[in-house]
Amino acid sequence: MQRRTLMASALAALAAAVTLGAATAARAQTLVMWGPEQITEPLVAELWNGIKSDFEAANPGVTVEFMPPTGNISNGAVQAAIQSNAGPDVMLTNSGIARVTTVVDAALVAPLTAAYTERGWDKQIYPWLYKELKSQRGGEIYEVPDGLDALGIWYHKDMFAENGWAIPGTYADFLTLMGNIKEKGINPIAIGPRTAGSAGHLFGNILQASSGSPVVGEAIAGKLPWTDPSIALGAVRVRELVDAGFIDKDMAALDLDGAARLWFNKRAAMFVAGPWFTANARNAGYDLANAGFAAMPSDIGVAMPTGGVGWSWMIPANSRQPELAMKWIDFILSEEVMKRRAENLASTMLYPRAIKGYNPPTQILAEIFSAAAGGVGYNPSVYLPASVLDTYFQVIQGLISAQITGDEGMAQIQAKMAEAH
Repeated sequence: MQRRTLMASALAALAAAVTLGAATAARAQTLVMWGPEQITEPLVAELWNGIKSDFEAANPGVTVEFMPPTGNISNGAVQAAIQSNAGPDVMLTNSGIARVTTVVDAALVAPLTAAYTERGWDKQIYPWLYKELKSQRGGEIYEVPDGLDALGIWYHKDMFAENGWAIPGTYADFLTLMGNIKEKGINPIAIGPRTAGSAGHLFGNILQASSGSPVVGEAIAGKLPWTDPSIALGAVRVRELVDAGFIDKDMAALDLDGAARLWFNKRAAMFVAGPWFTANARNAGYDLANAGFAAMPSDIGVAMPTGGVGWSWMIPANSRQPELAMKWIDFILSEEVMKRRAENLASTMLYPRAIKGYNPPTQILAEIFSAAAGGVGYNPSVYLPASVLDTYFQVIQGLISAQITGDEGMAQIQAKMAEAH
């Protein structure tokens, strides 16, 4: 009798163990995440490995696997990864309406509109940002913004102090400053137009300074012809900078890295970039304490950086873990994680909402955040229809190489805009 009792107890224990093991196995899940692009950098890897560990600790049985990006939407790497059916469950990649439209039109990413209200994401980003997302694609949202860009002028504090230079308040005085810099045998400003983004950064800044956000916004929306003098002035001014030697036309052969090297080596006094440029500077061994930031001077109002949504979370339409992917986004949007990221030395962007008690990890980021506090203008590179972008960047290349005039360039952009609308 006792043997039967012991055997029954053993069988019961074994059954319980099997049941427990099955339950544990059922809870075991893997979330494959694409990004961030700098995951191989030590500072970035340390930050994200810590975030991964905390998410796994809060979700027993879950393992997060990073899939190091081979590129982004712009070069087709994201599309290829999703279409392989062995891709990520959640992605952090470059965004902006034109890029997101590319993957939406290809039915590669899932709509997230319902999750915004059901999970409270609509309260986790700036109200103006949520309004902007809702204004696109008939109100359907496919992304959760992770980082905003703020593009303006980076300059060397020591060089400017030694020469008594300062970023002025007006564009007219900015031309005088560039003349003074050129007299010293230094390139006033560097640009690497062979990298589309670098081309668009400077051009967008000049458009903003020349025309103002309302006018640029009307042109981007197709409500104002790009040939209208109110928007064409920016392109005319870029060509004038080339003709004056303030932008060396030989820079047409440079990409972003080449132009950045000119700036890091102080062969150029200024460079248009955003908070992400801190990573480039660290990699180049540049002392970030010597970097200053200012918005492009304007004669038509308060100067402000240009920008837009630079990076977003998206969930592939074929994600194996869509619910877990949304849980990950919940975690990323939490105050604790967002503040942890913002105050880390690896931080390279503005975040999608104000963060209480935030202390920027570097002075240059504090200056960028301060310059953007009143808002940012449009960076057309992330707003224009995808079918227009190639022409847009080719026009900038043509202006820098002095092969076309400003009016000719804007006529080419307008022709593509007419086709898109």
